Amino acid sequence: MKKTYSAILVLAALLCASCTDLLNLESETSVTTNYLQTNKEGLKRAIAGLYVYERDNIVDSSNEKGIVIIPQLFDFNTDIFLFNAGNWASLGRLTDLTPDSGVLEDYWKFFYAIAGRANEIIASARNIGLDDPEVYSIYGEACLFRARAYFELWKRFERIYLNTEPTTASNLDKEYRPASREEVFKLLKEDLDAAIDALSYELPVYNNGVMYGMYTKATAKHVRAQVAMWEEDWDCVIRQTEEILLEAKGITELEKDPADIFSSENLRSKEILYAYQFSKNPGGGGTVKGTALAGHSISVYVTSRYSSVAGAVCASDQGGFGYGRDYPNQHLLDMYGPKDKRIDCYFVTTFYYNDPASPKFGQPIVAGTGAGTSGASYITNIHPMSSKHADFWTNADDPERKTSFRDLVVYRLAETVLMCAEAYYHKGDNTNAVKYFNMTYERAGNTAFNGTLTLEDLLDEYARELNFEGVRWPLLKRLGLLGQYCKQWEGESIAENRYLDKDYTYARQNFVIGKHECWPIPSNQILLMGGSEVYPQNPGWN
Repeated sequence: MKKTYSAILVLAALLCASCTDLLNLESETSVTTNYLQTNKEGLKRAIAGLYVYERDNIVDSSNEKGIVIIPQLFDFNTDIFLFNAGNWASLGRLTDLTPDSGVLEDYWKFFYAIAGRANEIIASARNIGLDDPEVYSIYGEACLFRARAYFELWKRFERIYLNTEPTTASNLDKEYRPASREEVFKLLKEDLDAAIDALSYELPVYNNGVMYGMYTKATAKHVRAQVAMWEEDWDCVIRQTEEILLEAKGITELEKDPADIFSSENLRSKEILYAYQFSKNPGGGGTVKGTALAGHSISVYVTSRYSSVAGAVCASDQGGFGYGRDYPNQHLLDMYGPKDKRIDCYFVTTFYYNDPASPKFGQPIVAGTGAGTSGASYITNIHPMSSKHADFWTNADDPERKTSFRDLVVYRLAETVLMCAEAYYHKGDNTNAVKYFNMTYERAGNTAFNGTLTLEDLLDEYARELNFEGVRWPLLKRLGLLGQYCKQWEGESIAENRYLDKDYTYARQNFVIGKHECWPIPSNQILLMGGSEVYPQNPGWN
């Protein structure tokens, strides 16, 4: 049985920023397929538009599009995450999550749109000729876009279909079937190997400005190592990660101090392999509404609403405006030893009375000592928060702004070295496993580890270093530990934090092992693909 499935056309957006801002190129709002197939300039605009589309999908004042990145960045449904309230509650609490949940369909449609546009660019690049270095580089970028799209879909849904051809009037009728794991990984590896071959370690330069926010060979090799982790191809992981560290040395390297990674609004550290770049310039990551750019809403979800405490007001040095919705939990905070400076680099654990009219001005806000500091108010107002996405910079002109222009991390070299450590661990090479483990552990101020690494040691270091960067959920799922760890530690209980008014352990209680490791395939998409007889629902979600 065949059904016509309407492909989503991704329209490239106009993007013009300062000389050092992301993608200082102009891309037409509409690039026809014919123009793409025959014109290199059209190809350049199309790939620029794909970067814009991916980034701007999380820029939406309705707060709905953030589904593409928020469950990943905030480590939903893992052992290190605490969900308070707000949007995406069905995911945060694993309640009322069904195949009809719109947030899941948004996720599905978004990444298939990325893959579809990448198909067009790949086909057009081949048609123009891959012997042209510029065309070949764009081809590599498009292959990486497609690989990332299908990889993200597979991790969340597993039962996905693959399409590698541009959608045209002649092929609108498609026969849909779930691809096998082997078919998915074959395509991922082919695309990533092509991207690795086509791309350079150096970021491109345009009009004398570095093009931050674009793919490099290191980005492609990092994702290739991630894919190899799922296949337990430890030799490939080691090869990819060590080549990044050796071949890109001086271009891509770890910071000496973790405090330097997230120390500004611009994530341009050599440690950042890929980040969504934002600015207040036209085209810098927001839609113009009157005279104001929208920005993104990620920062307000992680920022505590300290300004609701009497004697405190919104201020950029405390993170600006916050909703107080998504937090690191006590289990994560307890993983840090007394020497580990990441507890101060990656979190805000103390807020201050900052209203000059307050008699407590300058003093720390202590839980349980006044209005807005205990009970139901505590978790929203002054619970310790992640500072990786909080905004201490771009809202200085308007601390009560409910959006941000801070860059958002996607991939970081710290994960690269920890994947290398884990691969050596699985191979039984403790010496090299410890060597790479200590690259993040020791730089955080801890005494160098010199014993025999365990998987628990590695998992704790992944958590300490990469929390709120979207690493935890796929890591635990890959190791078969997602349900166990979620049910043991997700959220926070009163027993673990006496300042709470109740247990916030929704996913801990609701996670069903054998079901919640996969999201349900959206019902509308199953219908469009021919119904459940043709495209079955994931187990446990019928």
